[in-house]
Amino acid sequence: MRAGTHTFLPTRRVHFGAGSVARLEEEARPYGRAFVVTGRTLDEKTDLVRRVEGLLGERHAGTFAGMGEHTPGSAVERAAERAREADLLVAFGGGSVVDGTKAVAARVGYPQQVAVPTTLSGAEWAHLVGVTDEAAGRKAGFADERAVPPVVILDPELTLATPERLWLSTGIRALDHAVEGILYGGEHPVTDVTGVEGARRLVRLLPRSKREPGDVEVRGELQVASWLAYFAPLNTPMGISHVLGRRLGASYGIPHGITSCITLAPSLEVMREGFASQRWELLSGALGGDPPERVAALVRELGLPHRLRDFGVPEEDLEKVASEFGERAARALEILRRAY
Repeated sequence: MRAGTHTFLPTRRVHFGAGSVARLEEEARPYGRAFVVTGRTLDEKTDLVRRVEGLLGERHAGTFAGMGEHTPGSAVERAAERAREADLLVAFGGGSVVDGTKAVAARVGYPQQVAVPTTLSGAEWAHLVGVTDEAAGRKAGFADERAVPPVVILDPELTLATPERLWLSTGIRALDHAVEGILYGGEHPVTDVTGVEGARRLVRLLPRSKREPGDVEVRGELQVASWLAYFAPLNTPMGISHVLGRRLGASYGIPHGITSCITLAPSLEVMREGFASQRWELLSGALGGDPPERVAALVRELGLPHRLRDFGVPEEDLEKVASEFGERAARALEILRRAY
């Protein structure tokens, strides 16, 4: 084993399992004003936001329910204006909500945070924050370890209201994290274990969750699999699939998880010769076969979209998008063409 360094991010506690959202009440006790950030669908179509507010009790100082897909900058600014007096922020929703809450935290002086995710995208673990510049149609953001929520609550019961396509596609996003960590991160005594196990579990459990959508135990196991897949974000660099996904999602309105359904398999196919054979073999063992074939087969099995053309992306835009990738432009264009 070669020498190295492992850096931990500020996640201090993770409550997991059915009913664990009840721990929010005790997590909020030290604070005077708790502000909730969530999305419109959860707020209007379920009673779950009211449940979260109820756990906060008298500490609940307000809710912003307008954090949209891909974390629009305007929504972040509106939420931050309302949350300036809060000493605890509670993110309740998918990756866009969690990223939005981290961005709000940065704007109001980094109060404490609790993240209660309802998808498998993994934003709660990362120091990276993506925010969309709506005028430019591009996703930017920042990296700051202070943005990481110290407390995460993984309650699978709260994910039952998550639409199937969102739930399963963010599972592919989680798999994207594991894949890129294994291939781009290099040998590492922690992530070689967590990333491989996360990938194994995701490949096994996602089809089961599609067949048995009401199985809370499977959903809880998937939440843990997503956590393992992105267990150490500082040691999990972004590969070309993830970077292409950010660009395509912000510019063409493609949902966050779906971008990985589109880009991951062709990225593996185009880039395969550039990876060390030992890393490729490690990934193949985790996925149970040739990586691009296994990913493509899984996306099809889950019934998820996997073509850019299905989202109205003009074919003539592919060269322009690829040109932004510098020395990787030719490979990016080949990936986009295969994904089209």
